[in-house]
Amino acid sequence: MRFTPKNRAQRAAATGVIALAVLGVSSCSAVNEQATVREYSPSDGIVENVGKVELRNILMVSNGNGEAGRLLGTVVNASPEDINFSLATGGTTLNWSIAAGDKVIFEDAPDAEVTVPNVDTLPGTGLRADAGNGTETVAVDIPVVNGTLKDYREYLPTPSAVPTDVATMIPSDQAAEQETGAETGTAETAPAESSN
Repeated sequence: MRFTPKNRAQRAAATGVIALAVLGVSSCSAVNEQATVREYSPSDGIVENVGKVELRNILMVSNGNGEAGRLLGTVVNASPEDINFSLATGGTTLNWSIAAGDKVIFEDAPDAEVTVPNVDTLPGTGLRADAGNGTETVAVDIPVVNGTLKDYREYLPTPSAVPTDVATMIPSDQAAEQETGAETGTAETAPAESSN
């Protein structure tokens, strides 16, 4: 089979178009940021850095409205020196001494070290806090969650606390009985007299 100049020109043009199409499709990431390289919080908590101190998945478990709250998450000292980390929120300041390369896991810490006595925001909102590493301070917005999700329920500061949006259903006849102490039932009515 012979190739004429016309066929060669057509093949070259087709090859050029295909090369441009492949280049156009494959170079999307050259001008667009890849979502996989962005740092984000994979759970309900926040991700933040205060110098070489790394806050990972930090959140507050509380019913809010002035009740106590308990912190969850991890603080990592990625610096080569020991640091004193502080978190000021809810009218109190919590402090931890973290050795170089060590971390504090709030879920494993004693309640007294991770409990804030007054969380004045509602669950589903954020609690303003100042995180400090001894030399710099960063303002953070810590998400507040209550015990609606089973995984967080055990961390509510008071075991008897029930989230405000979880109601216990009581049949109406039992509810009236609880309020008055009297049994309830259906009242009998006398038959209406006819006006003949």
